[in-house]
Amino acid sequence: LGLLSRVAFENGMFADLGYGAGSQFDAEMGLPILLNTILPAGLMGLVLSSYFSAILSTADSCLMAASGNLQTDILARIFKFNPDPKSQLRWSQVLTIIIGVLALFLASYMTNVLDLMLYSYAFMVSGLFVPVLAALYGKKPNARAAIASMITGGTTTVALTVMEINLPFGLDPNIFGILSAAVVYYTFFYTAIFVKKWN
Repeated sequence: LGLLSRVAFENGMFADLGYGAGSQFDAEMGLPILLNTILPAGLMGLVLSSYFSAILSTADSCLMAASGNLQTDILARIFKFNPDPKSQLRWSQVLTIIIGVLALFLASYMTNVLDLMLYSYAFMVSGLFVPVLAALYGKKPNARAAIASMITGGTTTVALTVMEINLPFGLDPNIFGILSAAVVYYTFFYTAIFVKKWN
């Protein structure tokens, strides 16, 4: 449908709405404008409702996954939550609300969905690449080293991307994010081994 919107725009189908071929046009508005142009009112409502239901379905899945991972993999190990199911449910609900509010805050400042997706994928790749390899091929993976590596790698990549720094040799920010993640991971890893032997 996105490609069809592009073809319609280039052929001047949106000219009556002020979007002539070659003019400035927000690509994310292509599909809604196409539907508004070619569909009758009733059918357009059905198509748009399915369109937004798919978006909400994906959004709530990501929201639940984020709150679940934060609760189970990070906070539960630090604060030792009450194992009672009701307490776990309450914590999950609170974390879901907090993450949802943060997501709305970010969305209000970054209105381009494609940019948000690219930032999130860059954060994920830079943060997870080193810990996943260490977990799969390392002899004794370290959880604290993995968490520190994920935060450092992802933050480095996003910071370099947002600040638009001219990187040496034209390298991608992901390269520096992965390198920083590797340095932090193995610094934590060997420090833990040294401390364990010292004690």
